[in-house]
Amino acid sequence: MKQEMSSVDIKYIVEELKSLEGARVDKIYHDGNQIRIKFHITGEGRKDLIIEAGKRIHLTTYIKEAPQQPSSFTMLLRKYLSGLRLESIEQYNFDRIVKLKIGDYTLIAELFRKGNVVLVDKDNIIISAMRYEEFKDRVIKPKHEYKLPPARENPVDISWEKFKELISSQEVETVRALARSLNMGGLYAEEILLKAGIEKTKKANELSEEELKNIFDKMKEVFNSPKKPNIVYKDDTPIDVLPIELKWYEGYEKKFFETFSGALDEYFGKITIEGAKLERTKKLQEKKKGLEITLKKQEEMIKGFEKQMQENQEIGDLIYANFTFVENLLRELSKAVENLGWEEFKKRIEEGKKSDNKVAQMIKNVDPKEKAVTIELEGKKVKLYLNKSIGENAEIYYEIAKKAKHKLEGARKAYEDTLKKIQEIEKLIEEEEKKELSVRKLEKRKKKWFEKFKWFLSSEGFLIIAGKDATTNEIVVKRYMSENDLYCHADIYGAPHVVIKDGKKAGEKTIFEACQFAVSMSRAWKEGLYSGDAYWTDPNQVTKKAPSGEYLGKGAFMVYGKRNWMHGLPVKLAVGIVQYEGEELPMCGPLEAVKAHADKYIIIRPGRMKKSEFAKRLTKILERWGYKVDLDELMQILPPGNSEIVEVIE
Repeated sequence: MKQEMSSVDIKYIVEELKSLEGARVDKIYHDGNQIRIKFHITGEGRKDLIIEAGKRIHLTTYIKEAPQQPSSFTMLLRKYLSGLRLESIEQYNFDRIVKLKIGDYTLIAELFRKGNVVLVDKDNIIISAMRYEEFKDRVIKPKHEYKLPPARENPVDISWEKFKELISSQEVETVRALARSLNMGGLYAEEILLKAGIEKTKKANELSEEELKNIFDKMKEVFNSPKKPNIVYKDDTPIDVLPIELKWYEGYEKKFFETFSGALDEYFGKITIEGAKLERTKKLQEKKKGLEITLKKQEEMIKGFEKQMQENQEIGDLIYANFTFVENLLRELSKAVENLGWEEFKKRIEEGKKSDNKVAQMIKNVDPKEKAVTIELEGKKVKLYLNKSIGENAEIYYEIAKKAKHKLEGARKAYEDTLKKIQEIEKLIEEEEKKELSVRKLEKRKKKWFEKFKWFLSSEGFLIIAGKDATTNEIVVKRYMSENDLYCHADIYGAPHVVIKDGKKAGEKTIFEACQFAVSMSRAWKEGLYSGDAYWTDPNQVTKKAPSGEYLGKGAFMVYGKRNWMHGLPVKLAVGIVQYEGEELPMCGPLEAVKAHADKYIIIRPGRMKKSEFAKRLTKILERWGYKVDLDELMQILPPGNSEIVEVIE
């Protein structure tokens, strides 16, 4: 089963990830060997890039719960990179190294061996790294120059002459020569030779020029294959994930994807989920395993005590069942030992066995030290002490049986206790498995066109949209404002452009709500103001034409003519879940608007709670009401700056 990406995989994924160029770094998370960068793309929203040192890089929807305490590396990356834009992403020389240029810094993902993630400045000096290391030819430590590992030949760019010289000079199998010298890995080397029809074990220096040319052509063909991302399955189990379709996996079950990131995410995401499942019950499973070992030992002890009790009880009973015989035997043997002594007694017993004496043949062992003999009685070996009576001999076995019975009772109780503990742990494991995983799949619903902006539905049912930044402000006015709409703007610098769709049919209530929205979504919220002024006007009065000698930047417009003012508008909003075209959408808008569309809602105003913490608090309230709202989606609709809850209406 594939565990890390190859150089070929990285070639294809980097081509795909170039769509991230221009995206802004929103937040960075670090856990173990993984770095997750949350990007924001204007008009598209959130994109999460996962970098797992030594293994993989791709967009992901499998979001691992962030550690409660961010690591020092996390804090450093956030300090240097937050808010900056990804300017470029590239693979270094067909190696398993990816360089992300973010502002004046470069984040380098090393995806070979143990791997690493290194942050360098514009002069290529290391600022920090996931792990500090020293090698023979390079040092990964702060204030050292970052040096790339020695480069190998690139199979995509290599010329025919260089290829022929490189491969034909090697006295190794052709498959090894390709895999090692051209940094492509075993699978792609085998694919090329399979397509070329050349035995992979043939020595590279024995290849003819015609064979070498055939291999070269097939190599170029493979590395210029059209992208066809797929996961390969064997017996319903995923075994590989690839950017192109390979002849090597002909006949295998495959699942195809639109993007290579999608395929990688599905493949590695499932591995991550399974890992998270094992991790959350790991300690309990280890404890259960230890108890199961104890239980097995206790089972063996119980069997041992049962056997000991039964055998000794039976021997005691056997002595009494043969009372007369055993009593006479004890008497005769005691006299013999008394008269002959133990050495002579032993000698006479051996002689008696040779002459088929029945009593001598019954005696299996003589123990002078313990003054005892072991006889075979009805197929059982019975040790008899000659200095003890028949009753005392029987009592020895009964006492052993009694002690074994006592130990058996204790062992059975211990066994029951252990079994109970295992059952309790199994119950805890079951409860843990029901809990939400530390890794969740970010299910992306298809958003409505207006959700790329700030928006709300007025109490009269009109759609109001507003820009989030300079880019979306430009789009709202230029692309989405028509002559049947109305335009609103707050009397504060940097306020969003607000458009009431089909606004010329709207009543005073909708216009009031739109103007209040314009004020509340402006800097007035961030500055903690409680009221502000706004105006509305006809779309024809809004233009990009600047006064003579002036220039209007992105998102800036001029308004000429009469403005219809509204003063003292409250800086207050509400959040609720509304129904729109059969979908439940989180909406943040003026109180009367939210109240008209939602039974339950939360009234909010400027406050002291950080936006991220405030969004988490709102999410918990909405979850209590049965609504699962993505935290980032909620963050997008909230006003800028800190907030507080005024009242929760349930």
